Amino acid sequence: MVSVAVALAILHSHGQTPKWCFVVAGDGRADPKANRPEDKNGVNTLITGEIAKAVVQEKAKFLMWTGDLVYGYTKTPEEFETQLVTWRDLMKPVYNSKIPVLACRGNHEAGARDSEKVWNKVFSGRYSMPGNGPSTEKNLSYYYGKGDVLAIGLDQYTFGKEEVNQPWLDEVLAKFPKPFIFAMGHEPAFMDGSHKDTMDADPEKRNAFWSSLISAGSRVFFCGHDHLYDHMMVTKAGDTPGPEVHQIVAGTAGAPFYKQGDYSGKNDGWNLTRIKHIDSTYGYLVVMIDGKTATVTFKGRTAPGKYEAMDTFSYSVK
Repeated sequence: MVSVAVALAILHSHGQTPKWCFVVAGDGRADPKANRPEDKNGVNTLITGEIAKAVVQEKAKFLMWTGDLVYGYTKTPEEFETQLVTWRDLMKPVYNSKIPVLACRGNHEAGARDSEKVWNKVFSGRYSMPGNGPSTEKNLSYYYGKGDVLAIGLDQYTFGKEEVNQPWLDEVLAKFPKPFIFAMGHEPAFMDGSHKDTMDADPEKRNAFWSSLISAGSRVFFCGHDHLYDHMMVTKAGDTPGPEVHQIVAGTAGAPFYKQGDYSGKNDGWNLTRIKHIDSTYGYLVVMIDGKTATVTFKGRTAPGKYEAMDTFSYSVK
């Protein structure tokens, strides 16, 4: 029998590297108006718990969570803290497997009392995010590298409302070029049919953000906010559309479902094409890195604890 070490050596000798993946999810908050039995202390504990177990089963190298971990909007910091601790406890299978958890705030966290202070208290020590963010956004915005992948978590509530710290992002993209770059934030860059409070509230700043991803070679942006699955392809309008960049909204980790709407908002200069849309389905994303190819797959819930592929696409880099 060939040992694991020998098998890896054989792969590398042929110029190949083993496939590996990471998982993306978001919006697992409770709905206090729905009286759902799975909603406990601000979290849909059933679906969030299932996704935590799925991260381990997928053998993910890290998890990206695009905000709205909890219901938030709390009247006291203590209440907000207990909600975040509930979410963190549900992630124990992930933490115990030593899989890094990269989360960013959603509007429900940002709207809680003493949001940043409580966030930094709960996500400290072994639970901390990478500490390489801008001085005003430590533990909120950050970057993380794994092989040929650069993952970037973007807080959209410190530098400005529905805005990212563009100077810092530009610096990171210039300093750490990678074949695969995946940024995440809570709110979409382009309105995908439900929430109107997205980054296109300020199209000039949104365009600067999107253009910086294009220039760096990024081809996918992950977000949530809308509790649905929406896969949008974005290209420049005109005779030279340039590369395709995909906005993936997957706010499907347990929050109350929203329905599909039409693409609208301030999208002058861009062509938006809906590739796939799924309503009323919980799920998560798996991003598989196989050499020079990345494959992004949305897995939707078909039965308790069972998730199956419902949308997939791949792209390759040089």
